[in-house]
Amino acid sequence: MLSFLPRSSIAHRLHAPILALGVSCSSMLFAAEGQYYSIAPGPLSQVLSGFASREGINLAIDPALVQGRKSAGLEGDFHLQNGFIRLLAGTGLRAISQGDGVYTLEVIPQDSLIELEPTQVQGLNTNEETSTGPVQGYVAKFTAVGTKTDTPIIETPRSVSVITRDRMDDQAVQTTEQALRYTSGVLTEVTGHDLRYQSIMVRGFDAANYRDGLRTFAAGSYSDWVAEPQGLERVEVLKGPASVLYGQAAPGGLVDQISKRPTLNHTNQVAVTVGNYDRYQTTFDLGGALTDNDTVLFRINGLARDSNTQVNYSKDDRTFIAPSIKWQPSSETSLIVLADITRDRITPKSWWPDYALDGKNPNGKISRERLSGEPRFDAYDRDMTSAGYLFEHQLSDDLIFRQNARYSKDKLSYQHVYGDTWQPDMQTINRGVLVSRTKGTSMTIDNQLQTTLSTGEIEHKILFGLDSQTFKGREDLGFGSAPSLDVFTPVYGTTVDFPDLSRSHSKLQQVGLYTQDQMRAGPWITNMGIRHDNSKIRNWDDTTSDIKQRDEKTTYSVGLMYVTESGFSPYGSYTTSFNPSIDTGFDGVPFKPETGKQVELGIKYQPKNSKNLITLSMFDLRKQNVTTSDPDHPGFSVQTGEVRSRGIEIESIAELSRQTNLIVNYTYLDAEITQSNNTSEISKQPRQTAKNTASAWLDYRFSENLLHGWSIGGGVRYVDKVMADYTSDRFNPAYTVFDMAIRYKVNPISLSLNTANVFDKTYVANRSQFYGQGRTVQAVLAYNW
Repeated sequence: MLSFLPRSSIAHRLHAPILALGVSCSSMLFAAEGQYYSIAPGPLSQVLSGFASREGINLAIDPALVQGRKSAGLEGDFHLQNGFIRLLAGTGLRAISQGDGVYTLEVIPQDSLIELEPTQVQGLNTNEETSTGPVQGYVAKFTAVGTKTDTPIIETPRSVSVITRDRMDDQAVQTTEQALRYTSGVLTEVTGHDLRYQSIMVRGFDAANYRDGLRTFAAGSYSDWVAEPQGLERVEVLKGPASVLYGQAAPGGLVDQISKRPTLNHTNQVAVTVGNYDRYQTTFDLGGALTDNDTVLFRINGLARDSNTQVNYSKDDRTFIAPSIKWQPSSETSLIVLADITRDRITPKSWWPDYALDGKNPNGKISRERLSGEPRFDAYDRDMTSAGYLFEHQLSDDLIFRQNARYSKDKLSYQHVYGDTWQPDMQTINRGVLVSRTKGTSMTIDNQLQTTLSTGEIEHKILFGLDSQTFKGREDLGFGSAPSLDVFTPVYGTTVDFPDLSRSHSKLQQVGLYTQDQMRAGPWITNMGIRHDNSKIRNWDDTTSDIKQRDEKTTYSVGLMYVTESGFSPYGSYTTSFNPSIDTGFDGVPFKPETGKQVELGIKYQPKNSKNLITLSMFDLRKQNVTTSDPDHPGFSVQTGEVRSRGIEIESIAELSRQTNLIVNYTYLDAEITQSNNTSEISKQPRQTAKNTASAWLDYRFSENLLHGWSIGGGVRYVDKVMADYTSDRFNPAYTVFDMAIRYKVNPISLSLNTANVFDKTYVANRSQFYGQGRTVQAVLAYNW
């Protein structure tokens, strides 16, 4: 327990005759039993408070001694004395025992400095791990996605997955979806290999997408904000409802993509990539200090790509640049400014009639390389721009203010000829055409006030927040018919008429007020949160339609965890969510928000002095107010549906040695429609869900002289049959794919060769109308300095 005493009281303690006895008794500290600690860097008073609580001691200090000071935190197994040495390193302070479990702090006299054992403490601007910074290896220790505070994953009573930069590099991921392929509870690429948008399901529901803790928006029906992995430091998944901290969202969970940020100890890199499908790409990642005193840091990431895809007459061209700057005038204040510009020139994927790829066509199988559209017509041109900042100021030792904000805009020009239906000969398809022109802007801002305090034996980390989101979008959309196509002997180049376009507008405004209390008493951790949201949605077109919806909703969360010294941490949590709907019924009355609730029980295991993390979770998740067909008014819907998703997830990420990393995942998902107006749907498995998914990845770096610098990696991914249409009980077949990697590194050069889907397995998605990604091979040559 930590308490603050008046300066006069401290002075009396430090000069009393008992001081000599206290100093001599301090030698007894080395006999104390060691404990494993995972205390995040932060204000000195806050860090010492957590340490004292774990040790069961009373630490009485003068507030003036710790004012403005920070600690690099504590990670590992420490005795009490060594723990104090590590926590106080660089502060000029030391801990003195006063007997009876009471300790005080004093300034180390200059004439009594002694050389202590090396502690390998890193400064605050180095590679000390935080919840948003770089991680060495595959296993992150800290995350903010579940609490919006710097919290050890082992102390977060929710299921959280973190994909680090090292892991993304080793697997050579090309999209955020690919980064999540080896993650429990997550099903990716559910609409096949699609460059237009991310199709990610978490626990059976669409995932909400975030960037640096702020929601991403995109205008129109066919656009998405697709982040470039070159600009990401890590990708994090919070599973289950998350509205209490983030506002409106689907109940399955969210994916937060953390941007690369300026760091002092930065390795510069330029790289060239060559791959199949005529893929040529160059990237750069540069950064460092702009001032002699290291108060201003910069970083700039960039990418240029010229590439085709697995479909004939297609392209996947992208340019990307992301400059950032960090200003830290003092240890109390920091400001990070982030910006990025992305330009995509893409050919949309082949879109076939429903079940065209199920292999039952008497004329044969449609080639994966076959284009269903028109080479001179199909185009997906997207421009995305954003700018924002992350500001933090320490108002006092126990009070921190943060403000994160981002402004973004996107523009899309999309036109696509697609397969609609078969003609009787099952060789020729009738085709349709869609054209979409969209523009969107959004502004998001999140204000946070974090404080720490003690009430008896309970330590509190309290967060107050006020966030707002504003989005405006416009879409010109039209559908029409296009000339038919002989699928097996295609002839392209026919004229495609543009359809008439109708304009629609959308606007969202949301304001949320939330608070969270992270409490700790010895090994017990309790997290409680509550949030109230006000949202306004308006959709209108240029004719007569104008739908407005106002909603207020309060959401809750509570979590309980017991952290043992052996590394086992059992936990339980209850969370809720809401998601406003702009749809209306036959009477024109807007629907109520969809709501979600989840009960989760689990256990995490992280052995002492290791970077291994195993999470076992069981959950029961329900989405309510789901729209179902209106039996009395065909073509309309009513809100009487419910979908239940429950299951078991096992996720293990282990650094078995300095040379070996292992990832093993398994998910069993029992998803079911439990309420519907259509009784034939009840008890059916929802679309885009698979009962079983599993994956494993093993990476090994050789240390022998003969193979020094070489490393190899390999993985396998299994996806059970996926429900394509529950009304007809049709599934997409299960599939298994293998990945591999081989790398060689001798500073400053590194070379890697990655192959995904090694055996070129063919699999399909959605209603068996899209192909998954075939074999991809890419070689990367990088220069680091």
